[in-house]
Amino acid sequence: MKRLINLVYYLLTKVVVLVKTLLVSAKRLLLHISRKKRYAIPFYGFIAYVLFVVALVKTSGDANYNKVLANKRINDVTVINPIQVNKIIKPHTNEELIQAIQATSGPISIGGGKFSMGGQTGYENSLHIDTREFNKVIKLDTVTKQITVQPGITWRDLQDVIDPYDLSVKIMQTYANFTVGGSLSVNCHGRYIGHGPIISSVVGLKIITASGEIITASRSENPDVFNAAVGGYGGVGVIAEATLQLTDNVKVERHTQLVKVEEYHQYFNNNIRNDKKVIFQNGDLYPPDYDYVNVVSWKESDKPLTDSERFTSKDENYWLEQNLVEVVSWGDFGKWVRRSVIDPINYSTEKVTWRNKEASYDVKELEPVSREDETYVLQEYFIPVNRINSFVPKMKAVFDKYEVNVMNVSLRHAYPDTASFLSWANEEVFAFVVYYKQGTDQASKETVKQWTLEMTDAILSENGTWYLPYQPHASAAQFEKGYPNSGKYFEVKNKLDPVHRFTNKLLDKYNPYVTNTLAKEREAINGYYRAEEQTILTVPEWYLVFNPKEYADFLQEGNNPSDFPFYASIDEYWRLYDRSMKLVSDAYPENEEYNTMLQVIGVSITMEYAGKMIYENTIGRVFSWFSNRSLSEEEKTIIQAHRAYSDFIYDTAWYEFEFMPWVGKVWTVSDASEANWLRKWERALFFTLEFTFKAGYAQLIEWAAKSSYETPVTDVYLLVAGEGPTEGMGIKIIKALDDKKIISIPRWGVFTSTLLELKNTNFEIIEIGGNDEIAVSVLVDNLKSVDFDQVDRLYESRVVTKPNAKRIVYLLQVKELLPFLSYAASNHIEVEHMYDY
Repeated sequence: MKRLINLVYYLLTKVVVLVKTLLVSAKRLLLHISRKKRYAIPFYGFIAYVLFVVALVKTSGDANYNKVLANKRINDVTVINPIQVNKIIKPHTNEELIQAIQATSGPISIGGGKFSMGGQTGYENSLHIDTREFNKVIKLDTVTKQITVQPGITWRDLQDVIDPYDLSVKIMQTYANFTVGGSLSVNCHGRYIGHGPIISSVVGLKIITASGEIITASRSENPDVFNAAVGGYGGVGVIAEATLQLTDNVKVERHTQLVKVEEYHQYFNNNIRNDKKVIFQNGDLYPPDYDYVNVVSWKESDKPLTDSERFTSKDENYWLEQNLVEVVSWGDFGKWVRRSVIDPINYSTEKVTWRNKEASYDVKELEPVSREDETYVLQEYFIPVNRINSFVPKMKAVFDKYEVNVMNVSLRHAYPDTASFLSWANEEVFAFVVYYKQGTDQASKETVKQWTLEMTDAILSENGTWYLPYQPHASAAQFEKGYPNSGKYFEVKNKLDPVHRFTNKLLDKYNPYVTNTLAKEREAINGYYRAEEQTILTVPEWYLVFNPKEYADFLQEGNNPSDFPFYASIDEYWRLYDRSMKLVSDAYPENEEYNTMLQVIGVSITMEYAGKMIYENTIGRVFSWFSNRSLSEEEKTIIQAHRAYSDFIYDTAWYEFEFMPWVGKVWTVSDASEANWLRKWERALFFTLEFTFKAGYAQLIEWAAKSSYETPVTDVYLLVAGEGPTEGMGIKIIKALDDKKIISIPRWGVFTSTLLELKNTNFEIIEIGGNDEIAVSVLVDNLKSVDFDQVDRLYESRVVTKPNAKRIVYLLQVKELLPFLSYAASNHIEVEHMYDY
């Protein structure tokens, strides 16, 4: 024993001599360095550290990961109304449609060319029916001049079929890119003189209802269904077939005349209204003065063609037209250029062409180069023909007040429509088609909403109405006044679709049958809706919860802190970041705020772990040689502090943790152990430095969070169906109706633990945070398999301290969440976390 003591004493003596020698050598080295250079050492040391951190960030991650989630976002041509749907189908037959409808129980939305501009073709988490491949010609009768088509066919493709027979569409929009089904659903009109909306040219329909039944509807058979389907925005079912009346293709000649706006009605009555040879007519009301109308009419003619093309080519280049539209958007100067230069040149030559050519315009000629910051949008107002002179000043006043960048107002005439329940022409009207430019930011959207509400009041003051395919800003009271027969429409809809599965943003806003439903109640709950992509993006964020737990476990198991895999932890964070960003890159709009946050916390943890990695593998490892495998009370307290921190951040923001009390505990703990005093002091000093720095950084983050962000929503909301759950365990029932409830569960770790307790409860989750998908991670042994069909395996992740274990991240439908949790429990699979957005 004495020999052993002497040996230890000898070794300690040598170590002391070695340390003394190193300190003396360092002092002599510093004396040889000039004072100015001496001051530069910390600076260059810091630069070296920063470069080391940059190198760690650049060399970490998984740049080769290439899986992306399917894009289930739909949008319209304006790109300002993105909607995340549950599933997109592209049917080709009635049977496919019926099967899809009957196989689901949730909402259904229908879209074609996506030229409606306010959410009329989509609804969150809906089964979205994209009709564009449901586009066959079923029958063409050249004797009766009728054609039967599926709804997804565009007018341009239909023209290809009928033109060889010298037939033409009787009524359609100016542009031919729209689908027939979409045109019927909005009850479109065009520049056709002597006609009203398209409903007057529709012979009959076949409609697939929410039950999967096919109903034949016309003016004589199921007339209420017919009147609800045309102009019904897909609310009563899917138009499966439409039979349309055609007319003859003839040559038409262009005529123009500049008319004062106050004389326009009289001019129209004298020269256009009763002239049977006029096929198309519109008047361009020039902004910003709105004082003159350029009347453009196309009359049937026997003159030789000046343009022999049968219709507009689908491959036309519109570079010139697009740039001229951009010029017109340059404020008042652009409007002057259009009125004084562009239009006089454009209309200076004689033009005789085919009716089909004039009816085959392509909307690409109006498409801007980019819609990222600014976009072009339409509105349309229907004003009784004898009220336009009193309406124009009101319209101008609203545009002037809000400095609306109106590029064109086109005037069209329409006869009354008393058939469609959502008729926009209960009397003879002039349509004011307003084409304007707006920003895509939220402030611009709010401004448009304000002036649209004021414009709607101006329209109603003239006994007019507005067209519904555009942004649905009008209030419910305004809607009821502008569309007095809407009650009949919703009665038919309620009869055919009693649970109102066929819906969209327009119908959802004005449907009186859903006013008191839980679906509407959601909108009044602050924080109900959460961005679905965040269920993926929170995975790397939550790794900064899982990894401290690994570190606490690692210490508690008696491991040397210097052996903790700091670099592997850094690498794993950036791997999860790269994978998450790649996964959501196509499926969701860019979440710039969250992305920035992930980068900031990623750099922060890299800096922290880089410093600890340097220290633990130099000074820390040297002092670990003196540990004699015995932990001091100080070291045990340090382990307790790390465990307390890792437990705390499962349910609370990390910067709210009380760091400094733990520093005090380390220095006041009574130590009667035989642990080495060198190791004890080294651990205590390093812990003090670490937690003191974190305490200061946490205070800064807390100040920034409280000054920059609103009070965080600490609950996540679920829409559920069935008997359970009941209140308790943090669950609150917010609203209950029939067999459905809106409930709230605290966020973060409690959300996971609560749902694990509820896994065998008799209820179904319909949505969480307004979303239909959620990410879940499980921890399993490397050899264990997970065989649950209803999940999408995103990737595996390393548990850096346990080579034999792995983390698997899944994406699944929320309705499958409880069955998955039950499956995991019965198969001894540890559910680590449910990522609650």
